[in-house]
Amino acid sequence: MIRFLDAGESHGKALVAILEGIPANFKIDLDYVNNELKRRQCGYGRGSRMKIENDKVEIWSGIRGNITTGNPITLVIFNRDFENWKEFMERDALEDEKIIIPRPGHGDLVGFYKYNTSDIRNSIERTSARETAIRTAVGAVCKDILRGLNIEIRSKVQSIGKYEDVHMNLFDDRVYDKVNNSEVRVFDKDTEKDIKNLIDICKKEGNTVGGTIIAEIKGVPLGIGSYAHYDRKLDGILSMAIMSLQGIKSIEIGDALSKEKFLGSDYIDEIYFDEDTIKRKSNSGGGIEAGVSNGENIRVKAFMKPIPSVKLDIKSVDLKNRKNVTTRYERSDVCGVVPASIVIENILAFEILNEILKVYPNDDFKKLKEMILKNEVIIRE
Repeated sequence: MIRFLDAGESHGKALVAILEGIPANFKIDLDYVNNELKRRQCGYGRGSRMKIENDKVEIWSGIRGNITTGNPITLVIFNRDFENWKEFMERDALEDEKIIIPRPGHGDLVGFYKYNTSDIRNSIERTSARETAIRTAVGAVCKDILRGLNIEIRSKVQSIGKYEDVHMNLFDDRVYDKVNNSEVRVFDKDTEKDIKNLIDICKKEGNTVGGTIIAEIKGVPLGIGSYAHYDRKLDGILSMAIMSLQGIKSIEIGDALSKEKFLGSDYIDEIYFDEDTIKRKSNSGGGIEAGVSNGENIRVKAFMKPIPSVKLDIKSVDLKNRKNVTTRYERSDVCGVVPASIVIENILAFEILNEILKVYPNDDFKKLKEMILKNEVIIRE
């Protein structure tokens, strides 16, 4: 199995992660990893921070000539904005610099009380979505490895605000190219225009907007996960991981919330033999049955709330003077749905590789690939 620990603050010197358990003898494509970081920084509605940063990861251990050695991998992303905050971040805050007004909807209030530091800034620095940069780098290493195992992860924005995009096959390259060329990662051009206009309105009004993201994983072998243990169910593991992403408030696996498939006879994915191959006519279950992958594409839908940093008069409290006030504003994106779609791809990559290595444990990538490619999968018409 693999695991990682990441550290770093939004305006600290760097974001760092140690990734352990990656098999040896895999050649990491560093350009691919850095391109995932670039994808995360793009999207209509991003804030001014993205004009400062140009994220690139450095790998300080665990590789030799870009080939994994089996040793722990250290990844580092330096924060350019640290130079603007260096003097402030390297000393204790003065009394009049301490933040004592929490922003509703953020981790400000709970962090203030949990760690009793008397300054909300400490919570802000770690709860910031800036943490997702290093988490994306970790996932991108795993995603690169999955590509070597013929497992691919793709995503799109399904909706922002009230505007819903059409459904399509993400593994049709012509379709997916259009999604990736869209500033809001949708397929339909009219929907893109409506979404961009909505984001512009929110920006002008000092408001924010959320939306939904669909992600699919193709090529996961049958039998990943467990029906026998509650904490090893694959849908539970993926849901927990995605829910840990800042702003995500709910998850759907497959067509669980479909209004057209509320009857069992409509929802069930029938199975049949085509010569010696087991096939299905549908994938309502989203590629997971009883907590175990069934060979179909794994499909998840994530719901992201609007970012709670708005420039409007929202009621809050002054924790030091014990009085009611209006909230303060902290630099933020207007819409974080587009970058969240990229982060989710890489979150899924880590979890899927981890679960694969539990079923096919091997410290040598070449042997792991041989084992994976011999596994029979169910395929759909």
